[in-house]
Amino acid sequence: MSDPLKVYVVSLGCPKNLCDTEHVLADLKEALHQLSFTQKREDADILLVNTCAFIEEAVSESIDCILELCQEKKEGQLVVVFGCLPLRYGKELEGLMPEVDHFIFHVEPHQVASKLLGYLGINNSPVPPSDSSRIITGYPWQVYVKIADGCSNRCTYCLIPKIRGKTRCRSPKTIVDEINGAVSRGAVEITLVAQDLTSYSYEDTDLPGLVETILEETDVPWLRLMYLYPGGLDERLLELMAKSDRICNYLDIPIQHASDKILKRMGRQVSRSQIEDSLRRVRRFLPDASLRTTVMVGFPGENEEDFQTLIDFIKKWRFHHLGCFAYSDEKEAASHKLSGKVPKELASERKDIVLSIQREISRSINQEFVGKEVEVLVDGYCEESHLLLCSRTRFQAPSIDGTTYINKGLSTGGSLEKVLITEAHDYDLVGEIVKK
Repeated sequence: MSDPLKVYVVSLGCPKNLCDTEHVLADLKEALHQLSFTQKREDADILLVNTCAFIEEAVSESIDCILELCQEKKEGQLVVVFGCLPLRYGKELEGLMPEVDHFIFHVEPHQVASKLLGYLGINNSPVPPSDSSRIITGYPWQVYVKIADGCSNRCTYCLIPKIRGKTRCRSPKTIVDEINGAVSRGAVEITLVAQDLTSYSYEDTDLPGLVETILEETDVPWLRLMYLYPGGLDERLLELMAKSDRICNYLDIPIQHASDKILKRMGRQVSRSQIEDSLRRVRRFLPDASLRTTVMVGFPGENEEDFQTLIDFIKKWRFHHLGCFAYSDEKEAASHKLSGKVPKELASERKDIVLSIQREISRSINQEFVGKEVEVLVDGYCEESHLLLCSRTRFQAPSIDGTTYINKGLSTGGSLEKVLITEAHDYDLVGEIVKK
């Protein structure tokens, strides 16, 4: 190709999708050295969309984004769609959305890139330097690294196994190489992601073994672990976290519910007592750890007693961060066939109650940091005001938790700073940089 190919990319959904997007871009760049990326869609040759289709809301967002691009595309531009939407709905999308030039029905990034090259009339397949190649599209100092794809758990409400297949883990070498590559480009925080980190197993290496290898073979300052299934927490992992100050003292443990009846209907393969045993182990090994969880309300069969059980559990364990979702009744999910559907209005009310309770808990926990010094990773000036710097502590994960605003002192994106916390709000903190 004589002229550089310009790509405008949209990556929807979770950080795992973002990882796939960045691997696809790296493969394309390797195959087409003249490839460039643009943030102006009108300048692009290809409008590339990685979609999410986990629940109805995500499907709607993906479709709206695609249709907007199709309506605004210029002559000669191609709209290419991959990710969970085509994986979920298959070839029928081609008839339902003829505006789209190409759908790609593959999971692996290399396959996506290869198919896209074929659509461009380029027969040679992409030859990436390694499975660890990435083109980072966000802050270079904060990078997600996906250690596995798919899921072998059988939660009745979840479509991930249907969409992405069974759990497939990457080798420790490719993960370490990817992290080292990111660190060489300025990464300070690496967040390991998968549908369930605790299910990681590659030959003779499990999750604790992988984390130990990462600590030994990389220099990443902050290592964060996201999405730890409550029944799979290994004491060796907790011991490792207690010993290393490079692992963020933060655990994301989605419990989904606290009623044994609902947990069984969800197919979670874990009871309330087992969840509490896991949380006690965390508190024993890591008494100061920040705990995040996710819960679901309005699941089929959830009555007032079940809901109150969940409320009591949340109040008892006082999670630092909590996300709450109302059940989405997906037709392809096993839960769709369950009796006792909860009206959407009632599920929404229950969600509001949970979030209101959590707001009080979060504010109370945040108040405990006033007057203390904490280490933060600076992201740069806030979009709302250039008088404030945005940053995060080790107990604030990117995008989903609160922000630590800095109203006194200067720094740059990617810097680690000591900050004295002066104010606490529902989810955010305010502080000033401590002079060195």
